[in-house]
Amino acid sequence: MKKMRRLYRIGAMAFAILLPIGVVLATGTTEASAATPSQYCDILDPSGITACLNAWGGGPYVNVEESNDPNIQNNRFYVIPEANGNYQIQFLGGGQYNGYCIGDEGNVSGNAVAGLVVCNTHTGAGWGTLFKDRSNLCPGYPGSDEHAYYNNHWGGYIGPVGGYVNGSHFYLNKPANKLICLARFDTN
Repeated sequence: MKKMRRLYRIGAMAFAILLPIGVVLATGTTEASAATPSQYCDILDPSGITACLNAWGGGPYVNVEESNDPNIQNNRFYVIPEANGNYQIQFLGGGQYNGYCIGDEGNVSGNAVAGLVVCNTHTGAGWGTLFKDRSNLCPGYPGSDEHAYYNNHWGGYIGPVGGYVNGSHFYLNKPANKLICLARFDTN
């Protein structure tokens, strides 16, 4: 009888140890996300006010947020490099428009206001979602990681309206001769 109890305890301990291992092997481990969101802000504006890309109210508009606080969920974007040399800017702040890309607001080809639309994929395309990275033209400042995104559809840069305030729209057609460099900040 003692021997049976001892075997029972050993079996129970082995089960307690092996069960979690079996669950992990059966279900796999969660893969870490390759997309690490960042904030993109025009901090070199002559007025000294910051203008960060923000999915205003969770979207669909992309407006100015004058704070680059890393805790602001609606400031979280990820730049997706495409195989053809283009880029898309994807919103990763959560909510209804999480995973959408910056393009022509309302997915209307004649609307240069920045908004969140379906990303350009092989099965569908949002208007104005493709950009060229012209970061090599940014003057930079010590410790900066600046990016200039030229919109293929509009032939201009993404940037805020002149004289912007908190909540002003970003546009996709800022003149090509007015380079707008957005500094990238980690949100972690």
